[in-house]
Amino acid sequence: MTREAVDVIRRSLELASADPSEMGVRLRMAGGAVRPRFQPEPSPDDAVVEVEGLRIFVAPELGDDIEIGVSAEHATLVVRSVL
Repeated sequence: MTREAVDVIRRSLELASADPSEMGVRLRMAGGAVRPRFQPEPSPDDAVVEVEGLRIFVAPELGDDIEIGVSAEHATLVVRSVL
């Protein structure tokens, strides 16, 4: 996970007044794109990534060999294969 992605997730939680100790961000496929969603616990089979006090739940359809970054033009999360 890139530094920029951590910053975007942290900012999103702050804007939603969500406490990172009680809320995580789940990354999943929806509508043909990777979409984040706040939720308190991972879904079954999610990979859990903890970075700087943030919990990221990665849906299994995103795969194992990915990098979570940010698009330069929109400051939105992107997921890229690292293979």
